[in-house]
Amino acid sequence: MIGGGPAGSTAAALLAAAGRSVVLFEKEIFPRFHIGESLLPFNMDLLRRLGILDRVAERFVEKRGAHLVSSDGGVTRDIIFAEGFVPGHPRAYQVLRSSFDELLLRNAADKGARVYEGHAVIEAAPSHHGGCAVTARGRRGGPVRCRARFLLDASGRDAFMASRLGLRDMVPHLRKAAVFAHYEDVPRAPGPAGGNIVLVLLRDGWFWFIPLPGGTTSVGLVAEGAALRRSGLPPETLLEEALRRCPAAHERTRAARRISPVWTASDYSYGCREIAGDGYLLLGDAAAFIDPLFSTGVWLAMSSAEIAADTLDRALGRNGRPARLSPSTFAAYERRVRRHVRVYTRIVSRFYQPGFLDVFLRPGERFRIREAVVSLLAGMADPTPPVRLRLWCFYFVIRMQQAWRLNPPVPLLGVLERPPVTPMPA
Repeated sequence: MIGGGPAGSTAAALLAAAGRSVVLFEKEIFPRFHIGESLLPFNMDLLRRLGILDRVAERFVEKRGAHLVSSDGGVTRDIIFAEGFVPGHPRAYQVLRSSFDELLLRNAADKGARVYEGHAVIEAAPSHHGGCAVTARGRRGGPVRCRARFLLDASGRDAFMASRLGLRDMVPHLRKAAVFAHYEDVPRAPGPAGGNIVLVLLRDGWFWFIPLPGGTTSVGLVAEGAALRRSGLPPETLLEEALRRCPAAHERTRAARRISPVWTASDYSYGCREIAGDGYLLLGDAAAFIDPLFSTGVWLAMSSAEIAADTLDRALGRNGRPARLSPSTFAAYERRVRRHVRVYTRIVSRFYQPGFLDVFLRPGERFRIREAVVSLLAGMADPTPPVRLRLWCFYFVIRMQQAWRLNPPVPLLGVLERPPVTPMPA
């Protein structure tokens, strides 16, 4: 296993619990900072299967939905997970990834996986005929070598195998980037809604506000990478100036205090031409990465890991059944992961097109279309036929809005369209 993030730790825990011998190499030493702090309700069953749902509930902030607001604060919409088309998925959690990821990794070790932290894989040669020879280099010692029957690449956006084999394809219309930091004293809604993620929508991007344990709030801006670079501002100034220019965001942060550095990340979306190869599978972000708009990253990573672990456990054979490790054995895994990625790439792509927010922020109640969209945003990556039909209707209404403007446009401000403010000389 390459990588000990949510995908790698999940697959390692499930395979070790099934009695398989698992070696996991993670280049960092946990705990470590990571972005992607908002989970989805459909992830909860997997956390329960891993045996850690109670600990997640104890440590982190309950999330029952999302609050979306236009940049001037004039148009709002609440997404309540309990109102989804498919019942039984009412809540998720906002997590500190340093703590959440360490919990997952320690859980994998507790179930029997051999975990090597601080070990970066530098060479891997998988084959379903001869197994996989892996070499990792430790921070405080020489190389570690092992041979395995199969390789799972959960190396995240480093995409170890895809980078070496030239498998990655960028999604050209989703070339986003983010600047973000942690703040104190950001106001929250009263009651259970105080744990919900807030998205402030702009003409040229969007802000996130994620409530975290201890009164901390994760605040970030996502926009076109080229637009952020054109500003010419350092990340700290860029984030503060963008927050100041947006009334709905400024209202939330004018009394807040930044307590962390300002980080930056490329949110360029990509996929891989091959996810199930000769002797290896790609998991999570090592297979595909989607714009983080709807907080799908951790869920897609962990769900792909669950599918991969269950598929591989069957393929390795047991009780006299021979192993079947050829690429054709894993074709169903590849199809399902691609389908999940496609479902969310579609709605994210529509979000950035004209007309989407005019419909999304003012949904009708007919035919339970709103409820179907809520289930999709709760993590229903395999929509049932009734949900698929209603999603098709939703996208059709968006096309009608683009053509005929059935709803009035949502007023949105741009925070990157004016020239940057330069300080006066002393």
